[in-house]
Amino acid sequence: MKDKDTEIVRAYEEAEHWPPYTYRDYPDVTPENLHSFINFLGTENTSREKKELQPWIPFCNSKCTFCYFPTEPFSNDGIERYLLALKKALKMYAETRYVRSSEFNEIYFGGGTPSVMSSEQIADLLSYCERNFNISGDRMVKITGCTYNLDKKKLESMPHYGVDQLDLGIQTFDDNIRKMLNLQDNAGEAKRAVRTARKLGLRVSIDLMYNLPGQTMEVWRKDIRKALELDVESVDCYPLDIYPGTTLAKQLQSGEVPSIGDSDTEAKMYLEAYNLFAESGYKPTCHNRFSRIADDFKEPCFEILGTGAGFFMGHLGKYSYVDVEPANVYIDVVKSGRFPIAKLSVSSKEDEMRKMMMRLYIRLTVDKEEFRRRFGNLPEEVFTDAINRLKKKGLIEVDNREIKLTKLGDVWRVNIAWEFAHA
Repeated sequence: MKDKDTEIVRAYEEAEHWPPYTYRDYPDVTPENLHSFINFLGTENTSREKKELQPWIPFCNSKCTFCYFPTEPFSNDGIERYLLALKKALKMYAETRYVRSSEFNEIYFGGGTPSVMSSEQIADLLSYCERNFNISGDRMVKITGCTYNLDKKKLESMPHYGVDQLDLGIQTFDDNIRKMLNLQDNAGEAKRAVRTARKLGLRVSIDLMYNLPGQTMEVWRKDIRKALELDVESVDCYPLDIYPGTTLAKQLQSGEVPSIGDSDTEAKMYLEAYNLFAESGYKPTCHNRFSRIADDFKEPCFEILGTGAGFFMGHLGKYSYVDVEPANVYIDVVKSGRFPIAKLSVSSKEDEMRKMMMRLYIRLTVDKEEFRRRFGNLPEEVFTDAINRLKKKGLIEVDNREIKLTKLGDVWRVNIAWEFAHA
């Protein structure tokens, strides 16, 4: 390990670990806030920012042991009923003034595992979105999924229906760890699905996880090398987060699976990925992503219109929302003609300023002039102490135009974001 990287690991060991902000922290919806949100949807959208449309599919063939998302077992009958309700909820949003005056440049099927849908269901839902929303001509269509329910026929249909990219939860190519995590196919089958998708011209982004139980540095290096051999467009590298109540959390507590590494191990694994991807021409782009061709990926949309059972990424204007779950409850609420919102957060001006600074978490720079246009002050005038402290520690760089992360700051993106969240 390089001397500078050793220094970063030491800093990692000494620093405080902050937990991520999750949808569970949103307040329950109240009649007053819901009324305010609906009134907002009745206003004209004057922003030029394009948005993301995210239909949410909560079903999975099986549940990974580490997963904390609100997912449900897949059934053919269940998904047919669900898709009818999902399209009705999308239509409710599409008919509002705010959404009619908005433009969407990304359609992302999230979940859950949207690849549980048949080719015909995927095509129908995509067509429905394109008919009912103002979709940009240069739109990107992405579908998240797992390799075990992407057979050749389904993959071959996707380019025909206008799908551009698959985001696949590989996690690891080590078969022993895959089995422990309850992934349903082996590494060979996963690699075949990726190669097929690439031959069909689909962009492929894969998730890899590090600091998994039983995962040594050599196993992690092999995972990275196999990703490089597959020549995927991008790789999202995530450290394992243990969420209470998950199967993996219980297994770790009982000793049923090997323990995970400490913060020193986690930092070394991250830096190993950073260096190996950089040596192969990949660049760190947004979030935890290393991209082969950075220009292939649009800047993330900060307003996301989505809906579905358990959907928790909704953000329009100053409103952030989470939908009801499970699927049968979602279906009943939508049938009654109501927006299926369970939790709704309304941001203040201060909250919006914090959110803009927290873009650093996904490796975006903070444009100081844009900040001043939106809020009337420069970031240094609002977050003086936090910015000075982070500069002194070598975590951020500040010039006349922008604020951005250093390499050390890249390791500490979560902590930096949390610093601004509580400034």
